[in-house]
Amino acid sequence: MNLTALHYAYLMMRSRLSMLHDDDRGVTTLEIVLWIGGLAVLAIAVIAVITTKVNTATANIPTGP
Repeated sequence: MNLTALHYAYLMMRSRLSMLHDDDRGVTTLEIVLWIGGLAVLAIAVIAVITTKVNTATANIPTGP
C-alpha cells in the first residue's frame, strides 16, 4: 500500500471540503461523515502497514538451535 496515494486522497478531500465550508453556514452532517470516513480509512491503512511490518519482522526471528 502506498501512503503517498492516501496522502493525495486526503489532500483532495480536504480541499473540496474547504471549498464547501467557506459559505459560513457551519459544519454539515455530510462533511462530518466524510471526515470520519476518511479518518477511518487512514486508520485501517496504518494498521495494515504496521501489521505487515510486524509479521515480516517476526518471520525473520531465528528459532533453530
